[in-house]
Amino acid sequence: MILFVLAAAGSLASESPRAFVERLYANYAHEDYSPFVHPERVFAPGLLAAINEDSRLANGEVGYLDGDPICSCQDTGGMRSSVASVTGSRGQATARVTVSWEGTTDRRDIRLKLIRTPAGWRVADVSSPDDASLLHDLQEANRKARKH
Repeated sequence: MILFVLAAAGSLASESPRAFVERLYANYAHEDYSPFVHPERVFAPGLLAAINEDSRLANGEVGYLDGDPICSCQDTGGMRSSVASVTGSRGQATARVTVSWEGTTDRRDIRLKLIRTPAGWRVADVSSPDDASLLHDLQEANRKARKH
């Protein structure tokens, strides 16, 4: 059993950036999936630190981050995703993903900036046509919250 777990962990660490993104979005098929249950499996250290600081500074209230940045949504029911492209090399990649919902015309184009960590690929930043950089926006919100 231990060898199986170690082999599985090793295979995830060596997966391609496209496989990481496809696996990430496939998790949403599970009704109760949230990237915040095990955020270290989804987010790169820099983005994870900004997310954690936002949560800490919010003191139990809703902070800057008030939804799921991977889908740019609050409700994932009926969500579908399509990985349009994944490009990059040398430990960095960019994935372009389209997210939509069954029975609606709602559609979101999301860009994930990925970095390769020792544990495998992780999301370093998220952007959309409306938001250029989640990481930058979180860091700015955290700076302002620390001043108050």
